[in-house]
Amino acid sequence: MISYNNKEIVYKGCPGCAYGKHEFELDCGMAYENERFTMSQDWELPIKGFFIVSPKRHVEKLCELSEEERNEMFSIVNKTSSILREKNTCDSFEYVFEEKEKRHLHVWILPRYNWMNDICEDVIDNIGLIFEYAKNNFRDNNNYEEIKKITEVVKEEFDK
Repeated sequence: MISYNNKEIVYKGCPGCAYGKHEFELDCGMAYENERFTMSQDWELPIKGFFIVSPKRHVEKLCELSEEERNEMFSIVNKTSSILREKNTCDSFEYVFEEKEKRHLHVWILPRYNWMNDICEDVIDNIGLIFEYAKNNFRDNNNYEEIKKITEVVKEEFDK
């Protein structure tokens, strides 16, 4: 897999489990981590403030999380969105729970930017176009530095 800043990410097995076990790192690091969850910039897509929240243990379906874990996951998503709003990163978001067989459950916190509206009216229906545009247009050092700054701001807020 090639990361948002054009570096190869190497892992064995499930990428969510490997990341939770620190088998690989992202240059901007984790924005948040506790004993049950990780949250970081999306690994592949250079969209500022695009975070992934994932359980550390291998879970494929939302219903496999306990009620306490689901509440904690939603709390992380809510706090992250609030931080991004407070810091004027973005005012609106798309939230996507990805649940696939043989894949690690995760939640995308996808900031909704004006450039997305220029590409299409409905981000979710055209998410592939959005992702492809980001890969083709935002893999540069300036954007990477912005991703690092946003990640650090979110991390600092979670650490308070």
